[in-house]
Amino acid sequence: MVKVVVASSKLGLEFGSRLSRDVEQGLASRGLGGLFAGLVTETEHVSRLTDCDVGVVVVATGGTEELIVALGERCQLTYVLYHYAYNSLPATLEAAALLRMRGRRVRLGEYRGPEDAAGLVERIVRVVEGVQTLRGCRLGVIGGASPWLVYSRVDPEVVKKKLGSEVVYIPMEELLKEFDASPPPLRESVLREAREVLVDSVEVEKALRLYSALESLAKRHGLCGLTVKCFDLITLRRVTACLPMALFNTRLFPAACEGDVPLLLSMALGELVTRQPVFMGNPAVVRRDEVLIAHCTAPLVSSFRLMTHFESGLGVGVSVDYPVGAGVTVYRLTPDLETLRVGVGRVKQWSWRGDMCRTQVLVEMKGAERIVRESIGNHYALVLGDWSNELSLAGELLGLRVEELE
Repeated sequence: MVKVVVASSKLGLEFGSRLSRDVEQGLASRGLGGLFAGLVTETEHVSRLTDCDVGVVVVATGGTEELIVALGERCQLTYVLYHYAYNSLPATLEAAALLRMRGRRVRLGEYRGPEDAAGLVERIVRVVEGVQTLRGCRLGVIGGASPWLVYSRVDPEVVKKKLGSEVVYIPMEELLKEFDASPPPLRESVLREAREVLVDSVEVEKALRLYSALESLAKRHGLCGLTVKCFDLITLRRVTACLPMALFNTRLFPAACEGDVPLLLSMALGELVTRQPVFMGNPAVVRRDEVLIAHCTAPLVSSFRLMTHFESGLGVGVSVDYPVGAGVTVYRLTPDLETLRVGVGRVKQWSWRGDMCRTQVLVEMKGAERIVRESIGNHYALVLGDWSNELSLAGELLGLRVEELE
């Protein structure tokens, strides 16, 4: 739950009341009026607030230090918004210092008007809702983890304890049985939407049958995300999961490759918090402030080609053209679920190569070299846009250490 208050001293009540009305109207304009807890001038007003995940306090005047501290003690994390009059900033600095000394999570920001504040609250609500959904998620692992993921593994009990999510293991045999029984798909719009198709339509049909089979398993087990030991499917049925993974993530259903649970958790966190499709890939090239992330599957966020899968030369791989110049966020959870690493960059021009996975996204990003220098495992998640603040907030609410690449 998010709570919003305006804090004012009794001496500054006239200005505080005026500011309170502005804030309330700004929230109401976005349908968030129910989050406004009103104008507070005494600590007992704050003590009535309950179920506070994130508190937002707009500091109207000085003399409000105790009010800010009281709110900060009741919420997991507190945003304190100050302005440059009526001693708002001095009060903010004093209260924030005490809260941090007591180990409370505090973020400071400038109050730039009711619309800006309402936009911040809207973003916070999206993050809180995403975190709450993640805490109730059942995440499927079909066939187990790929053997080469020697580091990127997690204990389901740790997942439950730290994130609140449940990891559900599903035998590969159940997927194979579902795949064999799946009828030919009725929809092949993906063939019409692709800018180029370099594989036989029969292969696309098999991939879409796999998508239907995975969808059935997800419904049967009540999943809100899944990962597949996909290379086994190449051996057992000569079909790849690249296109199904692309379709799932396009519709914001987190789907990771290779049985990689840490990346599934990363993708679930990203898609729930940003409500944008997430791309999972290998850091294939890292040079100073550049990283090339590549994989044979990616959400269909732009024009795309259907090709073979890179390593096997079989099935259907997806090559998506991420827009040059677009901002992106690159991030990953560590397998111990202690740290969330986040970086922000921009897509650069890249000449596509045939000696690596099909979707290739070159990102200019400060601190990229740390991906190699301080490895926390293979595979990173990438989402269009700068979502660093939202992901950091989500990480803090989950008790993670947020590490910024910069």
